[in-house]
Amino acid sequence: MMTIERIATEIRRAYGTHTSQYGRGTWMSMLNLTHRTDLTPQQIAEGVIHLYKTDPRVSLVPESNQKALTKEDIAAAVRFGGQWVHLIAWN
Repeated sequence: MMTIERIATEIRRAYGTHTSQYGRGTWMSMLNLTHRTDLTPQQIAEGVIHLYKTDPRVSLVPESNQKALTKEDIAAAVRFGGQWVHLIAWN
């Protein structure tokens, strides 16, 4: 079983790869995160919530244009704070 710290490290690594392409502080979709890691949806959910709670630079938000979400985006969303979040960023 993978520890929460290992999961968080994988998420940070994937986000680092994302920002090398799109720039620092850019939003990364949970769907993109699933494509850039070998983590399960549950591990991603646990990892992003852990990161949000332990790193004040982490932001989680829902997609503002809900009509733009694909079935895959909806499936990859993480339930947090009473809502589905689709995007993560480090500020």
